[in-house]
Amino acid sequence: MSPRDGDLIKTILLNSAERSARRMRVLEWGSGQSTLSYTQILAAHGLPFLWLALEYDREYFDTFLAPGLLYRADTTLRYVEDDRSLHGPAGDGRAHIEAVCWNRTALRPSERATDREADLDQYVNYPAEIGHGFDAVIVDGRKRRRCLLAAADFMEPDTVVILHDARHSHYHCALDRYPASRFIGDDLWVGAQSTARLDDVLAERTTMSASLGYRWHLRSVMAEREMFTTTELGPLLAERGVMLSREQVHRLFTGVPERLNPNLLVALCDILNCQVGDLIEPARQAYSH
Repeated sequence: MSPRDGDLIKTILLNSAERSARRMRVLEWGSGQSTLSYTQILAAHGLPFLWLALEYDREYFDTFLAPGLLYRADTTLRYVEDDRSLHGPAGDGRAHIEAVCWNRTALRPSERATDREADLDQYVNYPAEIGHGFDAVIVDGRKRRRCLLAAADFMEPDTVVILHDARHSHYHCALDRYPASRFIGDDLWVGAQSTARLDDVLAERTTMSASLGYRWHLRSVMAEREMFTTTELGPLLAERGVMLSREQVHRLFTGVPERLNPNLLVALCDILNCQVGDLIEPARQAYSH
């Protein structure tokens, strides 16, 4: 996701939360860094919310999302098919995160035709079955067309739906279900019941907002293990199926990556015998928009 699109989603969420007469309710199909960062932003503004994140890829969920959430107050991780839940520490109840996971693997339908037929019915239908509405819906996982259609069926007058990767034309057949919509940013689409609602949540913000980024500690973690150059890191990544050019490995070592592929994180943790939290440290900063 581009920085521009990330800022637009933050604007929509903050505007929705500040204008809501109830605790903000957010649904996210497809969990990830957005789950971690946007919930921190809402909490930093003191805005009460319920964030429901749905994920089908169990390995990704356990490797990337769970470690970043379990230290957070009022968080529940629910494993549907295992009938098991994990809980973070108790908080004041104003900000609650529920992350729900099914036991599937990573799906790459562009590479494997059989992945197009994967049964994700429970993942798609779950929000309609729990029986309460949402102020904002983020569609950023698999089965996006079906998720868009499902969201159109249960949306309320003030619900706003956000689609990431909106450039893909095979999603566009679902967009007609929304009375008002527009393409925004680099690769986003938003839909709602009215143009007035879109104008409201997209209104430019002029106040300072708290943004959560992260510090990248790869170099220091490698140094602790007496690895001081990228020459040895590239082959070790390749052994684990992560193919990066020499320049990409160098940038990974010297800079802060904008996007972190979960397979890359898993490989680095395996190579360095560390946890995701050793490599990534949340860092709050201020920005104006």
